[in-house]
Amino acid sequence: MRSKASHRSIPALALVSILALSGCAATSTASDQPLAATGADSCPDTLRFSDTGVEGLETLVVEFEGFRTAFEEATGKNVEFYPISSRTAASTALEFDEIDLLLTGPAEYVVLKQEADAIPVVGITRPGYRSMIVTRADSTVTELADLENSTVITKEVGSTSGHLGPLEMLSNAGLVAGDNVDVVPLGATRIAAFGAGEGDALGTGLSDFAEIEEELGAGSIKMLAEGPDLPNDLFVARSALGSGCATWLQETLTENQQVLLDAITATGESDKYLESEFQVATDADYDPTRAAFEAAGFADFAELPE
Repeated sequence: MRSKASHRSIPALALVSILALSGCAATSTASDQPLAATGADSCPDTLRFSDTGVEGLETLVVEFEGFRTAFEEATGKNVEFYPISSRTAASTALEFDEIDLLLTGPAEYVVLKQEADAIPVVGITRPGYRSMIVTRADSTVTELADLENSTVITKEVGSTSGHLGPLEMLSNAGLVAGDNVDVVPLGATRIAAFGAGEGDALGTGLSDFAEIEEELGAGSIKMLAEGPDLPNDLFVARSALGSGCATWLQETLTENQQVLLDAITATGESDKYLESEFQVATDADYDPTRAAFEAAGFADFAELPE
């Protein structure tokens, strides 16, 4: 019996040895794997930057050269301009890894997220960034619901504060564009058209209130409704940079926000950011913009006209 027991124990010991050796081999293989890059090393040495609101290299240089050099100092990276001509061009550049960091607005971000899986990095707050709907001071209209079967003039199609925001406000009041209220986007001519008697109300950004009174006269309009704070403008990164690089960019932008914001506003071309600060941006922050797209009849965000 003892002899048989000893005979059976030999394979068992051999099996233990084999498993031990296998474990050592696995450990050795795992330790040989390169560690994922972190911090600055997770991003390329050269970062290509642009702004969806700026067309052409010359304008980019005028408006963002100070930011470019300040960002180089903050990151230790080379920063190059990558001019774009449209939101579609920005989406293509992100998708095909031709651009790394892009400053854009809420409406553009929603499209860029859908088309190129852009990564939200840092938002730029804009105090008073809201929509409003006003009417003439002598109008019998006192609330948004009174605009049923009326005409509302707005800013150009796709403007976050001047078009999408007002449309969401109307939707929340039970009014549907093209159904029980007519919406006429007029862009830069909206205030003059409203002053000339066109439309029953004007939907635009809250910051336009003083300009409207300046053009039409003090006390010429009354506020029907003011919308909630709109989502921030934001920096987005191309998805291929990965979460490690995006996180490092987020931290670097936030840590150096004052010098970077000073550089952006120094030219006088971006006064909307004079009282701004950087905040961590998440995709969920832009769900209100998606709701506004749907209220405007753009279930497919990419269908929004340029």
